[in-house]
Amino acid sequence: MNSCALFTDVSLNPQRKLGVGGYLLVPASFLENEPYGIGQDDVSAQLKIKRFAETSSTTLEVQTVLWALEQVSDGLIDPAGGKLEIYTDSQCVAGLLGRRAALEQNDFIAKRSGRLLRNAALYRAFYAAHDRMGFRVNKVSGHAPAYSHNTIHRIFSHVDQGVRRALGLWLDSPALPGPSASRHGEYEVAHHGNDR
Repeated sequence: MNSCALFTDVSLNPQRKLGVGGYLLVPASFLENEPYGIGQDDVSAQLKIKRFAETSSTTLEVQTVLWALEQVSDGLIDPAGGKLEIYTDSQCVAGLLGRRAALEQNDFIAKRSGRLLRNAALYRAFYAAHDRMGFRVNKVSGHAPAYSHNTIHRIFSHVDQGVRRALGLWLDSPALPGPSASRHGEYEVAHHGNDR
């Protein structure tokens, strides 16, 4: 695959520290479709979902992008010069590349506390993935009114709905399931401790 668009989003229950991350990978040409020609079914059929336990909002956003990049990387590293554009509503993820020099200069140590940043390992992994894949990150405004949707907002809105639905189904299940393989309708469960 040469040029691709990768949409990522998350939904979190902060009280239970349970979250769901999702991604959608489409060819860049898919973005040429008219917004209202893209239905929820078009996105749901290709949306990949993963569950995360013991997580927080910022951690979940970065975990999800890293998981998505890991899943799609084999087909994306193209010596012919394919491009990868990531679309996210996460301010943290969208700002990581701009913060790289300062974070690395301070060795991922917080200025105020003098301690290693909670997500330092995730940030390092993100930068390593960027060095390998050369992706670009685009900030999408989340929860925009439907009348203002362009194609990117329309796709992102469907990803957002799918991720929220997946979290709701997980939380409504009688017993939270243990880890399982991800196959057509089942969801992979990842248990991550705090990455400090």
